[in-house]
This record gives sequence, structure tokens and C-alpha cells, in this order.
Amino acid sequence: MPYLKNAWYMATWADEIKPGEMFHRTLLDQPIVLFRRSDGSLAALHDRCPHRFVPLHLGTLKGDAIECGYHGLQFDCSGRCVRNPHGNNIPIAARVRSYAAIEKDGIAWIWMGEADSAKVELLPDFSRLHAAAPSAKSRGYLWTDCNYKLIADNVMDLSHADFVHADSVGGGAFTRAKPKVEEHGDDVHITWECLHDSAPPAYDRLMPQPGQPVCFRTQVRWRAPGSMHLDIAITPQDAPDSEGLRTDNAHIVTPESETTTHYFYWLTRRFRTNDEEINTRRQAIMYNAFNNQDKPMLSAQQKAMNTDDLFSLSPVLLPTDAGAVRARRKLEQKIREED
Repeated sequence: MPYLKNAWYMATWADEIKPGEMFHRTLLDQPIVLFRRSDGSLAALHDRCPHRFVPLHLGTLKGDAIECGYHGLQFDCSGRCVRNPHGNNIPIAARVRSYAAIEKDGIAWIWMGEADSAKVELLPDFSRLHAAAPSAKSRGYLWTDCNYKLIADNVMDLSHADFVHADSVGGGAFTRAKPKVEEHGDDVHITWECLHDSAPPAYDRLMPQPGQPVCFRTQVRWRAPGSMHLDIAITPQDAPDSEGLRTDNAHIVTPESETTTHYFYWLTRRFRTNDEEINTRRQAIMYNAFNNQDKPMLSAQQKAMNTDDLFSLSPVLLPTDAGAVRARRKLEQKIREED
């Protein structure tokens, strides 16, 4: 399965890579080990010793190098073997691939193409979410047994919420809205806006007067290969924005394999930011939506499709598919351009 290589992928939350420890994960079918240099910056290597192919994460960190736990070869952050305890000679082939890795906005990003081609300016910007007060943000991770593009489709077409999440973040407004799709450079934006409609149940109870008509606006901003920023605003009809609810959220997907995905989500809000109870309740609602409602649906979808190529199955497309289709087409184009 082809992947977009020259792009930044989320490997994990940055604080999961602790000083003096190694973090390993399969990304794009490749075993990767991440660790921190002595100065705190991130390093990433192919997680396999070229001698007897033992995973390097089973070894030991020795300063800014990993010592293989099997025969003691040491590899520095560039992947070069710097010590052979079995003789002074170091074989030329004793090298592992290194990857560019960087910490930004509390996320550990990895560039899966050649390290020297990494472009820092292409890193997604989630600084506003990272800066939110601890009492106004939460995050999560779900290993999901479906292709990563299916999760992106799910987020880019939020009309599913009216049916899969009808009791929480759905309610009918997405279906009644006509989505507007725009391209901004390499990014795809899709916006739903409803006037004089009902707020989704999970938000209605937080409104100044539950049950009152609202202006409901949701925008998803997608960037290849799988970063999505959601901006949700719900305001009482004819009221100023200050009386409404505003949230910033992120959904980030990184393929593990053709049929499995690392799915990260981040929830923040700009109203009642000191209310821990809202934070706890919202995290529980969204975890239930993602883990108990979306995840089984996506898993069943993957099994029924038995491919990562949606268009090869000639799907019946609806107007609400416009954003997801545009993002898929753009991603496919970028992958073809790398060949």
C-alpha cells in the first residue's frame, strides 16, 4: 500500500517519550523507536538492528546512542554504528535508518521520508489547543482496526453524527445544513452552518437557555496526510458570540498498517474554562462517541470493503461526501507525485 512519505505524522503525545526511556510503535508498516537526546530533543530510528534483526527498543540507551540488547552494537541518532564490542572494525553496513523527529505543540511528529528532506514549515499548527488551560482540555488515543483514510472520511463528513451519535453530538443539524467545501492551498476545509436550529444534546444542556434556537457552525480543516482541526461555535439565535459555546478540537490519524490506525484526538474549549466538571463530562461523552460508536462502525466498514481503495468499489456519493472526497483525491495526488 503506498503512503505519503514526505509529510509529518503524529507518532505519539510528546510527554509519552520520557528522558532515559525508549518508545516504540509501528508507523506506515515500519517499526520505529523514539527517544530523547541528552539535550531533550527527539530522535527516531528504524527499530531493528542490522546484525540479527532484534528490535533496538529491547536494548539500552547509552547517552545519545542505543545499545542493542543482543550483541551490544551501539547506534547513534543518525543511525551510524559507533561501537562494536567484538572488535575495532565496524562494518560499513552496520547502520540503521534515521528519521527526522520534532516536538511541537505537545506532539511528537515524525517525517517518514528522507530525514534531510524534512520541512518544518509543513508542521500542523495546534498551538491554540496546546495553550488551553488544563481544566479546558483533554486528549485521547485509540488503536483502530481500519484504514486511516476511513477515519478521515468520518471526520470530514460529520452528517454521520446525526445517526451514530444522535444522543450526544448529533441531533439533526448536520443533515439539515448544506456543507460548503473550500481548498486553501494543500488544505481542504468543509463548513456546516445552520441558523435557527437546535443545538446537539451534549451542547444544549450547556446553553444559557436549553432548548432555545441557535446558530450552529462547524468547520473541519484537513491537511495531508491526516491532521484535522475542528472549530465548533454554537450561539443563541441573535445573541453575541460571547454568549455562545466555542470549542477547538483535533483529530489526527497515523497509519500503523493498511488496515490499522493510530487515532489521536484532542478536545479544548473557550467557555467556562475553569469548570473541571464540564471537562470530565465532555471527555466521557466524546470517548463514548469515538470508542463505542465510531470505532465499531469503522471496523465493520473496513471488513466489508476489504480494501483501502474506496473509489475502486464505485461508492454511491452524496452531497455530504464532498469534503471527504476532495481530501482523498488530494492525498492520492500527492502520493502519485512522489512516485
